[in-house]
Amino acid sequence: MNSQTLLDIENADDFQMKEILLAVAKWFKKNGLANPFNYNFAYEFIQCQVLGYKKTTVGGGSDGIKEDGETTELKAMEWKGLTKKGKEKSHSPSYNGTTKKQTLEEQKEYCYNKIMRDKFHHWTIIDYEKGKLLKTLKIKCEDVWTLIWPKWEKAFHESSSRADGRINGSISTKELDENNIQYEVINH
Repeated sequence: MNSQTLLDIENADDFQMKEILLAVAKWFKKNGLANPFNYNFAYEFIQCQVLGYKKTTVGGGSDGIKEDGETTELKAMEWKGLTKKGKEKSHSPSYNGTTKKQTLEEQKEYCYNKIMRDKFHHWTIIDYEKGKLLKTLKIKCEDVWTLIWPKWEKAFHESSSRADGRINGSISTKELDENNIQYEVINH
């Protein structure tokens, strides 16, 4: 795609954007892929392209898989900019919508298997204004587990008071740094 095509998309009116988005949906369907507008599927598709994975189907499993069988969990988020001191603001991908089990023991086992299923979790930060991937953090599943389980355990106990009983939580890049979690930064 050349820059002129991108410029045309950026300057599209409402009618043209509707046609563009319908063409995107058509392309995904034609290629046997899921709805690009649900469950961050389009971002995960982009991440897979950049990180060397093939996008999997929607349905509670791994988000991407390599030819050698390595799988990944993908998270994408908007770049928040810099603080007044010029330091990058913290980013917090969500780990939401986890099925609630009957007992805490069942919950912990289910959640552990969900996080540990993929050797690495990739968090990609995207500059929406520029339409550009900035960087991806490649984090070991064990490190994600260390930080997310206490939040999920708390959510387990609190979920009965919420309309949606599923288990939710997020982890911030600040928490990674505060806990001396080592991760690879892939610049784009």
